[in-house]
Amino acid sequence: MAHELDNSTGIYAFAAVGGAASAWHGLGQSIERGDSIDTITQKAGLNWNANRAPVIYNTTDGRTMSFDNQSVLYRSDTGAALGVVSENRYNVHQPREIMGFFSDFLSDNGLSIETAGAVRGGRIVWCMAKLGPDYGFLMPGNDKVDSYIRLQTSFDGSRATDLVATTVRQVCANTMRMADADANARGYKNKHSTEFDRSGLARAFGLVGEQHRMTSEQWHAMARIKVADKAALDFFAELLDIEVSEIGKVDGQGRKLVSTKSENNLRALVTAYRKAPGAQLASADGTAYGLLNAVTYYVDHAATVRDTEGDGARGARFASTQLGAGDNLKQKALKALQTKFADYLPVAA
Repeated sequence: MAHELDNSTGIYAFAAVGGAASAWHGLGQSIERGDSIDTITQKAGLNWNANRAPVIYNTTDGRTMSFDNQSVLYRSDTGAALGVVSENRYNVHQPREIMGFFSDFLSDNGLSIETAGAVRGGRIVWCMAKLGPDYGFLMPGNDKVDSYIRLQTSFDGSRATDLVATTVRQVCANTMRMADADANARGYKNKHSTEFDRSGLARAFGLVGEQHRMTSEQWHAMARIKVADKAALDFFAELLDIEVSEIGKVDGQGRKLVSTKSENNLRALVTAYRKAPGAQLASADGTAYGLLNAVTYYVDHAATVRDTEGDGARGARFASTQLGAGDNLKQKALKALQTKFADYLPVAA
């Protein structure tokens, strides 16, 4: 499945403070100080509604039929279908509703929307804010990390409306979700089978401080764990489901046991571990924290992504790193490190 920034109206559905100069790989419109929520919504390409319509189809023998108790959600601006959902049990959380509520909530906490946009033709929309300095990380070697919260929803049933705490490492712009002992139980996840829960968002925001504490403790512990080069190679190979001993070998039919693509991915991870921006800082040089950041750098900046809808590799990369396969690889790496070094990491409360 393709993961691209929405470009269905002729502009990338992405807006950020600082505009294209600071947005993801030069994409997007600029959010200016004093912009109203309506202006930000328009700049982010989210000034449309998800409308409902009956699901009608034609059979091969010429009959026109309906899919009872189901409806298609479609964009009010382009008419493009977003997904097929339950007629009575799927509550739509409109883009403007998400943006407006998030903006009001942030304003009450002295924050503001910094980025917003849509991916997969508008099937997933999000808005994000930078947290204050109390939520920043200062790792060894003056390795600075900023923290953000992102509110997102979908119109194709792929995800609930949820709040996600993330980080961005300044030296390389690597992104990573904060650690959480039980994100589903502790975080904000408003299923579409229920009405929009405004009070739930406030409760979830109160848990971000605990996520920050947990993440800080784990990452500082990882920065103290030294990793030999062979152990690093083994970690990356296991992450990619590669058997190191099979690299360069062929089977009875002369086919490589490890594909060229897999070899290239492994090589890119090792290169990121050794040479990516920030790799030589005290926090990452030869450490478990360096392993994690090699994966985040690889996903955010180096991994090959598919562009099947003509929106370009930059747009495809953004959605992958935040919502798709790239984000999944980051989470797989974090869980693998937490398991591998469980004896050296603090136990989540």
